[in-house]
Amino acid sequence: DYRHGELVTRGKRGVWEEALLPGKYAFNTYAGKVVSVPTTNFILKWISSQTGSHKFDENLTEVSLITKDAFEPSLPLSVVVHIDYKKAPLVIQRFGDIKRLVEQTLDPMVAAYFKNIGQTRTLIQLLQERSDIQKIASQEMQIKFEHYNLELEEVLIGTPSSPEGDVQIETILTQLRSRQIATEQVETYGRQEQAAVKERELREAQSRAQMQTSITESELSINVQANQGKADYQRSIQQAAQIRALAEAEAEKIARIGIAQALATEEQVRAYGGPQFQVTQQVLNRFSEAVQQSKVDVVPRVIVGASKDGGSGNIMEGLLTMLLSDRFSALANNGHDQQRSEEAEKLRAEIRKSMTDQRSTPQSGSADKKE
Repeated sequence: DYRHGELVTRGKRGVWEEALLPGKYAFNTYAGKVVSVPTTNFILKWISSQTGSHKFDENLTEVSLITKDAFEPSLPLSVVVHIDYKKAPLVIQRFGDIKRLVEQTLDPMVAAYFKNIGQTRTLIQLLQERSDIQKIASQEMQIKFEHYNLELEEVLIGTPSSPEGDVQIETILTQLRSRQIATEQVETYGRQEQAAVKERELREAQSRAQMQTSITESELSINVQANQGKADYQRSIQQAAQIRALAEAEAEKIARIGIAQALATEEQVRAYGGPQFQVTQQVLNRFSEAVQQSKVDVVPRVIVGASKDGGSGNIMEGLLTMLLSDRFSALANNGHDQQRSEEAEKLRAEIRKSMTDQRSTPQSGSADKKE
């Protein structure tokens, strides 16, 4: 440990190794000198416009820096220092008084340290990393202060300022403010967009809740109409099936009636001995009925003209001639030889079979009774 001379005991000539505590003492100021040492925390300000009550920093000014990006700001500082009363004799022995300590040792040491810090950072980094720089400076400078028997409590860094007439730093600060404003605007617009989306969702939910009754009614109406459509479709299918069944039954009925009439006619023809005889009888019956109803003379009273064969040529004669001719017999035979359809033949066979069964059933019943 460096000591500027030897400390002496109280009452001897030299720097006493034991400092006088606060109070009143009987001391000959002509024989010795009392140097006041503040044992409470005091602040040293590297600010030209501010000075503490102890006047230790009245000659201190802002630290001039040159940053990494060639700006030359002035950095205001404040350092909180404490001197242990037991180490106060060592401080006085080395520096003589506190003001000389501040101006000749602490000022160049602190200025050199922060000049080195400024050369490793840009102006923006110096502004944005102030808290980190302050923390690192407190840790590193504490060791340097201990070397001079001082206790460093805290280092406070102010805002860098530009020299008089230089507006470059202010321009950088304006740009940073504009950048921050733009960032905040982007964030604000994003939040406003989210708020607008949420508001739209809220309004949609409210509208959906208000229209829920109409939506429910429309859904029920759709379901009812769908069910009605299905019912109408099934009803139309049933009606179509019913109409088809009725039509088939009616057609079968008409066919059976026609075939039955045809069978009856065939039996009548067979009973007459041939179709031409039946036709002759029917024609004569119709003719006699017509003559009876119209009251027309069968034999005309006056006969005018004659036929090619020398006959009378009246209606009765012509009709009888046609009925008895061979041509009429040929037409009757040709009509009798026409082929029938398979369905008609099947119905004819079924009807004949049913007629045969009906005939055989009464005969068998009567035979049983006779026995």
